[in-house]
Amino acid sequence: MKQRAKMQSRPRPKLPRIAEEMLQWSDFLLREVLDWPNVTSRPMFGMTAVYRGNDIFGVLPRTRAMDTPYSVSFKLFPRNSGLDKALKADPRIIVPDAKQAKWISFELESGDDLPDAVSWFVRAYQLARRPSRPPHRSKDT
Repeated sequence: MKQRAKMQSRPRPKLPRIAEEMLQWSDFLLREVLDWPNVTSRPMFGMTAVYRGNDIFGVLPRTRAMDTPYSVSFKLFPRNSGLDKALKADPRIIVPDAKQAKWISFELESGDDLPDAVSWFVRAYQLARRPSRPPHRSKDT
């Protein structure tokens, strides 16, 4: 039997546990997002990942969150200057150090922040690749 070479592994990110209140907010957001066209969900590391077609565009906490116990995360890529400006203007946004980081978190301070969280998920959904269409058939076939 061949032995595997020792590989340097990256440290696992700390995924904070969430509060019961956050679970309720997350459930509300998940129900909202699942009503959108071509959206599905799957469990992932204590969270629920949401997809548009095959493209993941967000995660909602079930038992764990990405950044803080009260955060939801979404994928915003590609970004433009208008989107970067909106991210910087919202104090509840947690942006990783990398300038072009794809994953962004939004920290909910109360239930009043749910409509704004939905708005950010709408943006992420819009940036997710649209589902592939069947190939165009010519009249000859």
